[in-house]
Amino acid sequence: MADQDVSPAGSADEKHFSNSQSDSGSLVSLEHSSSNESLPHHRRNRIQTALLLPEWLCKQKHGAAFDHQLESIIPSLDDFPPGYSKVAAVEGCDPNFLIYRKFSWLHNRVLLHHQDELVELEDELRRLDKFDLENDARKLISRRLDDAIKGSRRKELLQEIEKKLAVYHDSLLRIRQVEAIKRPTTRNQNSLINFILNTESLPQSEAEWILQDNDLAAVSINKEDNWFNGWLEDSLKKVSRRATTYLFRTKIQRTVSGTEHVGLLSRDRFNGVIYSIMAVLSTALLLLPVLILSKIRTHDHDQEYMILVIFLFTLTFSACCAIFTMAKKHEVFAATAAYSAVLVVFLGNTQNN
Repeated sequence: MADQDVSPAGSADEKHFSNSQSDSGSLVSLEHSSSNESLPHHRRNRIQTALLLPEWLCKQKHGAAFDHQLESIIPSLDDFPPGYSKVAAVEGCDPNFLIYRKFSWLHNRVLLHHQDELVELEDELRRLDKFDLENDARKLISRRLDDAIKGSRRKELLQEIEKKLAVYHDSLLRIRQVEAIKRPTTRNQNSLINFILNTESLPQSEAEWILQDNDLAAVSINKEDNWFNGWLEDSLKKVSRRATTYLFRTKIQRTVSGTEHVGLLSRDRFNGVIYSIMAVLSTALLLLPVLILSKIRTHDHDQEYMILVIFLFTLTFSACCAIFTMAKKHEVFAATAAYSAVLVVFLGNTQNN
């Protein structure tokens, strides 16, 4: 089967036991214990991990601390049978793969049903109020009098309306929460589609839900991910897929992937490269115009050229903020204004000198 790329830029972080500090602040390491023999006898990969636990957990009866090294159990995708089990395991490998349907049509259909039920009850209540207004207005003035009448329809009607309103408003708030969930990126959606189709984990009739573009919800959204991250990862893989996998995949991720073609990459390592590129780019955008303005001043060119340089670099800086970051509009505007102010101040200083 064809290899499927099931990883966006940045993947599942290394998940293993974390350090736990004791009350006294001292830490000790634990060695491998024979209690692992009681673990289930299904195929699992193990990675030796030094665990630091509170000292009071490993005190001997004489008060001396001793070391034990435990094995953390890392399930591989190979441990799961084909079908829903393997698809669920893949989705658990990376938060970006947590993609499900919203069922917006069903939510709206149920809400419309509840809404019309309330409309009928509202009309009935209005008719009842109008009838009592013409025949016995005291029922509208005194709730106690109306409730005291045996079999009061208004009391029963209001109780029914209260129940329907609770259900209606609960559905209304649920829809607002569901619709607020952003849809997955095309890259992440295609990665999951490729895995499901290429491995034939699900029959076609039960895998069509992943093709419902407008009805998909991404449970986890990495705000730092954008098109540049995906483009950079694709470019690195085109240069050398093996080198990219070796540099950006952790030992745990290699164990989790097993023999499946799931391109898990460490988000921390990949973000380190992104941040380095952004640091170089931002430094260049600040120093290059200063250097150019200095050269122009040296050769006594017209002031219009200096203003043109400031304009072009300010435009470039604004475009970089909008394209390569997830900054909001007002943040891009503020950053651009600050950048332009720095260049204008430098221009003013050069003219004074």
